[in-house]
This record gives sequence, C-alpha cells and structure tokens, in this order.
Amino acid sequence: MNITEQSLSCSAPVSVQGGEPATLTRIYDPGCNLAVWRRTLPVEVAAYVQKLMQLDRRVSVRGLLTPETVMDELHARLPDLPGREALAADIRLLVEMFACLFGLSRVGVRLASLQTAMCPRFHVDRVPCRLVTTYSGPGTHWLNQQQRDQLLEQQGKEPERWQQLAVGEVALLKGEAWEDNDGEGLWHRSPPVPTGYGRLFLSLDVAD
Repeated sequence: MNITEQSLSCSAPVSVQGGEPATLTRIYDPGCNLAVWRRTLPVEVAAYVQKLMQLDRRVSVRGLLTPETVMDELHARLPDLPGREALAADIRLLVEMFACLFGLSRVGVRLASLQTAMCPRFHVDRVPCRLVTTYSGPGTHWLNQQQRDQLLEQQGKEPERWQQLAVGEVALLKGEAWEDNDGEGLWHRSPPVPTGYGRLFLSLDVAD
C-alpha cells in the first residue's frame, strides 16, 4: 500500500494518506486525526458532475440514510442525465464504507452544490469523525500540526499556509468528540468558491 505519513513529533497528531481505500481504516491509529484515500474520480462520474454543475441547478440531499436506501434518494433528487447511476453508485460505496468502518445502520448524508464557503474559518468539529469529498470545485483546506500551532499562537488569525484536498480524494476527519481526542481534532475550513463557479460537496456523519 502506498502510504505517506506526516508527523512532527511522537506525540503530535499525524495524517495518513494512501492510494487504496483501506487507508481510511488508519483513522483508528492512535494519534491519527486525518486519513486520506487519494483517488481520481471515475470518468463517468466526473462527466455527470460537469453536466450537473453546468445546469446551474441547486443540489441539496440531506438525511439519515441506510446504505440500502441511499440510491433511491439520489435517483429522486438528481437530474436524470447520463452518468447519474455512476455518481449514485459512488456515493453508495462511500456510505457503505463509512457504515462498515463505524458499525452504523444509518449515516448522516449531505450532498450539496455550493457557491460560497459553508465554514470559511478554520475550526474543529464537535463530532467523532466526518467523511468529506469534493466532486467539483476546490477541496477542503486543512492544517498540519505546525500550521495548527501557529493558528493557536496567533489567537485565531488565519494562517498563511494550509493543506488542501484534491477533487475526488476521500478524507476522514477526526473530531473533538472522538474518545480521548479532546484538543487534537483536525482543524479545517471550507475553501472560497471563485465567482461564477460552483462546488459539489459530500459529507457523511455518524448518525447512530
């Protein structure tokens, strides 16, 4: 497995990144607060998303869904264009992986088209863990340990440097509500969206 790790000290939180889906299981490693599956979008998915964003039609899918019902929900909410099945199947796969990884019967699913940043300032989520991926537009910004320390030392002033997820990459962000992770959750923010462009963003949350 092609995995890279970032760590500034033996006690500092680390990020783990690799080209296989199994990389996401590393979120259970002590000290790991970010696990990234590096991937590119399947061609059919990318083509559908491009057409979807060109429609300039608002996408908003949100609910507590089971892996068995997510396809029906997406079929009902997404335009019937070539490739819709491929996008729905990709999201179902991520829901199934998330549910399996955390032993869930239901998952909090949010798929949204965005023209502005939802959370423009760096912050930590009060959740155990969240999956995020961007299908179109700029990816989520996140801070490594050094950048996080700089943010805290400067009393919340936004740092000049940060990391960014690429389109298609799937990330698990460990939050403050993860057991024994108080103070070590991943700092991140929504990226600015350039004028005239949109962003298609998926997040999955623990629902049970």
